[in-house]
Amino acid sequence: MAYSWNTRREDGFFSVIKTDFPVGSLVYTNNMMMAQSCPLPALTGDQHFWGDISSTNVIVVGKEGHFLLVGAVTALRSLTMLRAVYENRRITRIEMFQPDIKNGETPEETVTLEGEDWRELLTQYADIAAEKMGVKPIDADKNMTGYCTWYYYYKDVSEAHMLENIDALAANRTPYAAEYVQIDDGYQTFQGDWLDQCGSWPTPVKEIAARITGAGMKAGIWLMPTTASTASRVYREHPDWFVKDENGETVTSPGWSPAPDNLWACLDATVPEACEYIAGVFRTFRSWGFTYFKMDGLNFGLQRGVRHDRNATPVSAYRKLLQTIREAVPDAVLLGCTEPFLPSLGLIDNGRVSNDTSRYFHGSMTVSNAPQLCGCSIADAFHISMSNFWFFDRWFRADPDVIMARQDNAFYTRGQAKISVLAGIMTGVSLTSDNLSTIDAGRNALLAKAQDIRMRDVRPLKSIPNVWPVEFEGSVDGKRAVSLINDTGAVKTWKLADLGLPENCQDILDDRKIFHEITMESYDAALLIPGE
Repeated sequence: MAYSWNTRREDGFFSVIKTDFPVGSLVYTNNMMMAQSCPLPALTGDQHFWGDISSTNVIVVGKEGHFLLVGAVTALRSLTMLRAVYENRRITRIEMFQPDIKNGETPEETVTLEGEDWRELLTQYADIAAEKMGVKPIDADKNMTGYCTWYYYYKDVSEAHMLENIDALAANRTPYAAEYVQIDDGYQTFQGDWLDQCGSWPTPVKEIAARITGAGMKAGIWLMPTTASTASRVYREHPDWFVKDENGETVTSPGWSPAPDNLWACLDATVPEACEYIAGVFRTFRSWGFTYFKMDGLNFGLQRGVRHDRNATPVSAYRKLLQTIREAVPDAVLLGCTEPFLPSLGLIDNGRVSNDTSRYFHGSMTVSNAPQLCGCSIADAFHISMSNFWFFDRWFRADPDVIMARQDNAFYTRGQAKISVLAGIMTGVSLTSDNLSTIDAGRNALLAKAQDIRMRDVRPLKSIPNVWPVEFEGSVDGKRAVSLINDTGAVKTWKLADLGLPENCQDILDDRKIFHEITMESYDAALLIPGE
């Protein structure tokens, strides 16, 4: 079937494509950003909504055997907002809106793809967008390992904690060996003053970086390049470097830091001096030995308002800042966090693909398999990560947040830890905040699974709407593999034949043989490959 756009332009670029999908059609949506305050399953059945369904940059609609994907493959000046419109118990059209493309401007490129398998359409779309946005070949042969303090100490971290863990990481290289050691939020005086250290970090971070590299690991550091708090020195000295409103007042957003560090302003990347400031920060850190940068809060870079260059858009200014950083540290690993996915392509190496994890399996108010209200949790971090399966190693290395395996300072079971470990195996990025001086041998061995095993070409095994997928297929060392999670409070049993597996398999998470069927206790995980 041929589709054509009916196009008009008003306050932005607006287009409509007519469709005719019946009640019960599947709809895949994505907010195209890791930060989700209340995540819901990406694959829905429209009969549960009886209303329009919105998505960012890509949407897929259809029934088994016939799917239509509509997606933006560039994001140079604008995001693309999509909406499947539901009328008379049918999806009658898909509307597309690019808010920052004005009359006479060239819109962002889009594609429409048709096929029998919605999963394959998404991977095709990812490949097209990667080419259009200049993504370079991604080296994902080896799982990435590392350490950060956040999910053990949170805001209470001190320099002493960091130094103790560097020693523990150096002394405990088996079975889990961290390649990167990242200094997290807490070393700086205020958000934005990245080269100014607070009193709880008396040793210059340059010396801490040398200690990390001297122990045979690579040094990393956390910062938020798109923003600064109104309490920061950089803001007080250079208020003209930040995005304003029409009255010339600084636009601020509430941040997660305690007062007075809690009002954040967006750095205006179209101010040359502001860009040079950030470039100088990165160059300085790089000269001190840091080769890994966790760039948090990137979504704050899309702040709407008045910029020095009136022709700039939030997206174009965001990309200008990332390009400045990329040029400043061309050989460093750049991790984007809370990043808008499509505008970041070609400019970051790794990207967070989930919300924050935590020391808890469930966040607040999480219910059943499809949470209604939620907070940071292992469960939500896993599910959101896996909803982005289709661009793993196509757009960037997918970071599912840290892997939780430890038994201390933790509020989850070993089975729930296996679900977290599985996220590292399925993405190939397996950093942790576990303290290797206190983790027990069994949990450390579990953490090592996330280092040593990689499940590639991951995708959901079944298309079940309105719940998170719990069965995935892919390959491990060239062999077909199936990963399973039981994220319910009940025992579950799967027949191997129903999973497309032989009657003799091995669960390589628990190093056990499985025959005919596998039964799992509540909140547990398995990774199955054909037996020898």
